[in-house]
Amino acid sequence: MARSFCTLTLICGCVLGSQSVNAQLVRYDFSQVTQLAQGALDGQNVNSPVPGFELLLMKNGVTVYRRSFGTWFNGRVGNADSSTKTLSGAVIMSLTDSSPSAFSLDTRLSQYIPAFDGAKQNITIRQSFSHMSGLGSNPVLGDGSVTLQQAALDIANDPLEFVPGSTFSYGGTSMHAAGAVAEVAAGIPWNDLFFERIAGPLGMTNTRFVLSSGANPRIAGGCESNAPEFARFMEMLRLGGVYNGQQILSESAVDQMFTRQPPIGVPIANTPVQSPTTDGADYGIGVWLDERDTAGNLVGAMAAGARGFACWIDFDDGMVGAFATDLSASGNVQGLLYLLRGAAQDAIRNPLECAADFNADGQLNSQDYFDFLTGFFGGDADFNGNGTTNSQDFFDFIVAFFQGCS
Repeated sequence: MARSFCTLTLICGCVLGSQSVNAQLVRYDFSQVTQLAQGALDGQNVNSPVPGFELLLMKNGVTVYRRSFGTWFNGRVGNADSSTKTLSGAVIMSLTDSSPSAFSLDTRLSQYIPAFDGAKQNITIRQSFSHMSGLGSNPVLGDGSVTLQQAALDIANDPLEFVPGSTFSYGGTSMHAAGAVAEVAAGIPWNDLFFERIAGPLGMTNTRFVLSSGANPRIAGGCESNAPEFARFMEMLRLGGVYNGQQILSESAVDQMFTRQPPIGVPIANTPVQSPTTDGADYGIGVWLDERDTAGNLVGAMAAGARGFACWIDFDDGMVGAFATDLSASGNVQGLLYLLRGAAQDAIRNPLECAADFNADGQLNSQDYFDFLTGFFGGDADFNGNGTTNSQDFFDFIVAFFQGCS
């Protein structure tokens, strides 16, 4: 044992100066999170087994848990489906911050596309991005042979299903039309606008619109992405629009995204979200406001896609979570997601008392050191929870070990 500690100390002394050590020596017990995730592969807490997914958790911008399950692998790109709505909502809000021509949430579609006339003349961007426009479904959203502008003209010819502003009816048609308006206001195609305002600054190199075509991107459901990139985007929103010191969106723009747009008590024609603490119409600009405390304060928000891709913010705990898959269905995993979110909250709120107690037996001793080394050289000692076992785990553990327990 003495020789091992000597060797360990020498190694640390030689290379600690050149190795970045994680200053936050806090660890969490995510065993309940892992148990729930593994259970989903066998059909537990879901209607049917989920073949594979990646689960990533961040605390104050630091990845504290990252694992893939089943047939998925870390970083795999999947169809985000309606989680795209939150990305597109951010694009819209970036234009309210700065646009070559007048643009706000109260801009009417008809101001840029006059074909929205008659009963549709006063439909606003705000209504379009909060499912309050009164427009119904239209297959042109999936037509790769037309442009976004042509698609908007087709939508403008549709009859209204509801009086604009009167009913919450979940869908993507009105967002598609609003995307066409954004193109005109910005003077550049939507894909360029998305890259310029959101994807580029955030380094989201794997996040792009792949449906329905480059000329007719599906504004409300056409992106593919992966867990780390979408989590990075949501972390930017959690921080009020800031990423790496750069203001991507103004704080007021982010506040609008997380402000309920449909009035309380609005009639609900259809909604895919059944939240335990909100009604089915608690919606901001392109994002679900799906968790509130007993006083009605917003504590959680979520982007959710039809095939299971979801990413959420836990404002109270400084957390962002991502559940990346396109192998299931939103309705199948929705209950599971709330269980995972609750388990993650419990873990974050109750950190392990001793970070270096690797075997979690309540004591810090040589056994923790040997158990860690065994795991480390076996590739299974992800001490910092970021999804990989590497030298950073080694140094974080050593610092925590010699720091001892408070």
